[in-house]
Amino acid sequence: MTYKIQCKSLLLQKALEEFLKDYLSEDGLVISDTSGDIIIGKDIKKPFSKSQLLLQLENVANQKNLYHELKNMLKVKEDIPNDPMISTTGSFEEELDAIILEFSHKLKRLIKKHYLK
Repeated sequence: MTYKIQCKSLLLQKALEEFLKDYLSEDGLVISDTSGDIIIGKDIKKPFSKSQLLLQLENVANQKNLYHELKNMLKVKEDIPNDPMISTTGSFEEELDAIILEFSHKLKRLIKKHYLK
């Protein structure tokens, strides 16, 4: 994953640039202290070490990518004309949401257990 940093705080900008120097790109996810794809203080908790930052960024990026993929899948479903073979009851989406939520909680617990020993 690549990132672009746009912070009002010069100190935060320089710290993020130093921590993420191997992951910087002009077309990556925007990390900011005010608004952007990933917001420091909202999506990323402060204070953070380099390893904590990388873990939090990975979690946030995965959640955002998963959200966009699911949203695109649902949009494609809406574009499909009414077909009796396709269920529109909503139970599939509800079940899928529950499974994804459970999976993300288990994944977070595993990552925390492994990296925050």
